[in-house]
Amino acid sequence: MFNTIKKRDGREVSFDDKKITDAIFRAARSVGGEDRQLAMELTIEVLKMIKAKYNGNAFGVEDVQDIVEKVLIENGHARTAKAYILYRDRRTRMREAKGELMDAVEEILVETSKENANVSNSPSAKMLQIASAASKKYYLTRLIPDELSQAHTRGDIHIHDLDFYGKTLTCIQIPLKRLLEEGFDNGHGYIRPPQRPNSATALAAIILQSSQNDMHGGQSFAFFDRDIAPYVENASEDETFQAMEALVYNLNSMHSLRGSERIWILDKEENRLKTVSMEEFHEQFEEGKFAALSVNYTTGKTELKDITASLKHNNFNRLLQVKLKSGQRVEVTDNHSMMAVNKNGEITTAVPEMLSTGLTPARWQAVEQVHTYELSKYPNSSKYQLKEIVLDEILARFLGFYVAEGAADGSTIYLSLFNKELEAEAGKMLERIHPDFSTRLRYNETGSRDLACRVGQQFAAFVADICGKGAQNKRVPSEIFFATDNVIRAFLDGYLSGDGTVGKNRVVASSVSQKLRDGIFLLLTRLGLMASMSQEIPSAQYAAARERYKIAIGGYYATALNLSGPKQGDLASLYQVSIEQSRYDYEYLRPLIADVYGVDCRNAYQYRIKPVYIEELIFDLKSRRLTGEEEEIIVKLASSAYWFEEVERVIPLVKSSQRHHLRKLLAKGKLPRYSKYLSVRFPYADWLPRFMLSKELGFRNHGGMITSDCRSPEMVMRWARAILNKNLQINKLLIKLERALEIRPVTVDSIKELPYEPYVYDISVEGNENFLTSQGIFVHNSRAGAQVPFSSLNLGTETSEASRKVTRNLLMAYEAGLGRGENPIFPNIIFRVKEGINLNPDDPNYDLFKVALRVASKRLNPTFSFMDAGFNSPFGDQVSYMGCRTRVMSNRHGQAVTDGRGNLSFTTVNLPRVAIKAERNMAKFYRDLEDIFDLSARQLYHRYQVQAKLKVRDMPFVMGQGLYMDSQGLRPEDVIEPAIKHGTLAIGFIGLAETLTALTGKHHGESKSAQEIGQEIVAFMAKKVDEAAEKYDKNYTFLATPAEGLSGRFIKLDRREYGIIPGVTNKEYYTNSFHIPVNYPISIFDKISLEGVYHKYCNAGHISYVELEAPPVHNIEAMESIVRHMKDSNMGYAAINYPVDFCTGCSHLGVINEDICPRCGSPFIRRVRRITGYLSTVDRFNDSKVSELKERITHRF
Repeated sequence: MFNTIKKRDGREVSFDDKKITDAIFRAARSVGGEDRQLAMELTIEVLKMIKAKYNGNAFGVEDVQDIVEKVLIENGHARTAKAYILYRDRRTRMREAKGELMDAVEEILVETSKENANVSNSPSAKMLQIASAASKKYYLTRLIPDELSQAHTRGDIHIHDLDFYGKTLTCIQIPLKRLLEEGFDNGHGYIRPPQRPNSATALAAIILQSSQNDMHGGQSFAFFDRDIAPYVENASEDETFQAMEALVYNLNSMHSLRGSERIWILDKEENRLKTVSMEEFHEQFEEGKFAALSVNYTTGKTELKDITASLKHNNFNRLLQVKLKSGQRVEVTDNHSMMAVNKNGEITTAVPEMLSTGLTPARWQAVEQVHTYELSKYPNSSKYQLKEIVLDEILARFLGFYVAEGAADGSTIYLSLFNKELEAEAGKMLERIHPDFSTRLRYNETGSRDLACRVGQQFAAFVADICGKGAQNKRVPSEIFFATDNVIRAFLDGYLSGDGTVGKNRVVASSVSQKLRDGIFLLLTRLGLMASMSQEIPSAQYAAARERYKIAIGGYYATALNLSGPKQGDLASLYQVSIEQSRYDYEYLRPLIADVYGVDCRNAYQYRIKPVYIEELIFDLKSRRLTGEEEEIIVKLASSAYWFEEVERVIPLVKSSQRHHLRKLLAKGKLPRYSKYLSVRFPYADWLPRFMLSKELGFRNHGGMITSDCRSPEMVMRWARAILNKNLQINKLLIKLERALEIRPVTVDSIKELPYEPYVYDISVEGNENFLTSQGIFVHNSRAGAQVPFSSLNLGTETSEASRKVTRNLLMAYEAGLGRGENPIFPNIIFRVKEGINLNPDDPNYDLFKVALRVASKRLNPTFSFMDAGFNSPFGDQVSYMGCRTRVMSNRHGQAVTDGRGNLSFTTVNLPRVAIKAERNMAKFYRDLEDIFDLSARQLYHRYQVQAKLKVRDMPFVMGQGLYMDSQGLRPEDVIEPAIKHGTLAIGFIGLAETLTALTGKHHGESKSAQEIGQEIVAFMAKKVDEAAEKYDKNYTFLATPAEGLSGRFIKLDRREYGIIPGVTNKEYYTNSFHIPVNYPISIFDKISLEGVYHKYCNAGHISYVELEAPPVHNIEAMESIVRHMKDSNMGYAAINYPVDFCTGCSHLGVINEDICPRCGSPFIRRVRRITGYLSTVDRFNDSKVSELKERITHRF
């Protein structure tokens, strides 16, 4: 009857009346009908009506659906018609959602949304945003009941983290103490309990990241000082500081390496050192089986350390390739730290774009082994039987020939040496390995030749196995790395004699095997020989053209090698090369050397600092420094107590006329200026050149220069102290120089961005926390997930000395900042304030409170929580917060504790909209507010029911490792409801200021009556939440919402609906929770007093802060007065804000009001501000928060 029908997108497709029947039958079945014949009859009626109405004219899908509805109604099938209409409406909304999703994707591809200030604008972040948009559309159209879904879409409420609605939970206070005591499994093997501070903080970082990977919100340690204390008890202050510094660094750079990036690993079971890609290693990893090459921070030595974990992460950052001037490359995420050396000669870390020099090993001292190969596992050769063979210089040289120019085929090894002398040398080596091995020359059609070595299947298979078969698979046999220097030199002789080229000033070799090139580099490192490398991508397009990997040893170092054949003569010419081609950079040592040597060391000012010069300095300094016996005596000479004893000792030898004078001086506690009876222990003046000291020694105002036979106690004490001080400087410089000989800093040549990859990888290395890539670059092992963990650490009230040490050093590490002094973003440090513990001068932790104030005056953190607040004091000092403000305490289903609990989800009410709709009718306002709170409670209960069906395996770390209360006994297939019943469901609010303006014409900062109404409204909302807790028997709590992306969303929807209302919708954001508007002029103390009254109602979390013009680093007393007033105003949690700007060009830190740095003119300014409780850089603020930031004014005293 009809041939085509027009689809909604304009396409014409074949008409099929069966689809009409199917749609009618589906609608009928949904209301209990089962008569398909009736559906077919109704279809005929539809077709008749279509024919009558369109009579051959074009019609579309919507036209047919209108007719179906009409036919159903007219034929008395009202219930079926209703079901059909509802089905049609739902399908329409789903199609619209798809369209909206595509629009959202298009917008994201143009510029990533900044709803979350800690997700970047990288390609991977865009993918995260696209997945997020798809998830939101799915939940709104498929899972959430229409009433609740539409309330969110309209803007009556906001369902936070909608994209995670049915996937996971929000946040948790992690039970760190138990995890450290018992160890844990983060999915890649069991990680045992730590023993030292560095290990403890490294595991703390792993725990935060592993938990973050299971959740979408904050991760917090409730009692960080208490839980880390056992691991610093016997540690020095310096060791504890380093551990805390490493933690701060880890939590600010927790990203990873590209999956194809190769690293050096030792398989301890096979005793085999090899390179493997990060992706391959992740699949192979087993706890306790592998070790990595790693640099020791203190000594600089390269050493093997156990790999404790392998991690695979979703990638949300840029991938960068960092290339050094010596040719090595590494591919990392943009905030993965690489090893470096700072201006003080200490090994440290820096992210790629802050890196000026990378770190490579200068040498590696392995434990030498004599290895014997068992050959029984290879095919037996009746003619050439070998049970075993020792790795000696002869075998090593032959293996070098093989990896250079060899190929194995059956019972023969072919060597393409192209030189009679080398061919004869190879034949002699084979005869010594086995007397029956023989060689012959083989010629091909073009006249070129190779050496055919008849060695039997067994030996040929053995060589191919340990060295690789095929040019691209060649490698250095693992056993060579642990052999003696002579064996290594013999292998290099074979390889470079076969494949190397001796140039005017270097020896160069190339291969199509990256594994081989990288292995040769590590062998050269074993010998302390520097090399550079490069890669050449062929321009030819034919299949045989392959990328070549080159290595070059500069003539200065190449002369330390041995080569066979004619290349030995060519090598002799390099003995004339005196200039090093190596691209190392030891410039950081120049001022350190000059500080010790001064004018006595012209080289420190004029010449390039070379390793040989460093060796000379080490020899010289060791000859100058004090011996143990000398130091013991000079320590005494520097002490006045020693001289008092000496004077007492010589008094009996003194003439009677002088004896009285000496005794009189001693009685007054004074020493004589001179006494010829005092002994001379050293030739004092003669020692001054040894320690590069002038004869004056600062004595110009005290009687001139010291002499070698000086008998003046004061002058000898000055001399001794100067000698001891110089000796200390010498020893410190020696440490740095000896460390410098072990490492090779190389200037960064280039950094380029790579194509996006969805996954990145990392490993965790015991102790040193770094590892060596296959190309010889040390990188720090950081851990990355979907974002930097939203980490918070609570501390301050533990009074044991170990706990105090933790708090003190964490604060100082945070104060020191990141590599170049940048302000850390994480962790949020929350300092608990409590009378009797740290608030007052007589309290045991008052000194830590003062340190916290000092750090907060420079770095914005710590924030302060108040244990004496009326709602916190019943719990002692056990209440913990998260940086964003979240608080979890009361529990209807178990113990009221913090550890092992968190917020499950939260939803925010659009409070200003309720006020706008009420039109100043308070009765209507409260009726509507009650309705919206009831709806919010229903929505949270629905989400709880969805979350409760998740299984332990869906959250393998948080639930599988028993982080959540009552999750320890659950199995992987169990649902998580027994655990999450202890979590909280929070209803929040935003815009109290705009609400009061809509209702009264003024906000609570302007009017006392508005403040009273504000308290009534907030108290009413808190009461409604308590009623929801009773009704649903769940831990419903009331939240002062941290509105990051929400503040702009609500106001845009309300302005579209209600227009511009002065004081309400006339800006780009709603004011945060109960805060006074950011642009309202008010004093610090008034703002605190007005906002303080609201904290007690918001039991799910709250925060207040004041704005200062600049960091109050020189006014700690003012900081203390502010914090004390916060405490006196019954606040639970608060912070002090001010601008922190950092120039990435010259490292200037301060307030930079211009677009460029006032010191160096750089436009690259890193601006850190507080956003809804935690810190972020301004470039990651969304438009609404940028608008709010611009309107913030400072509060006056």
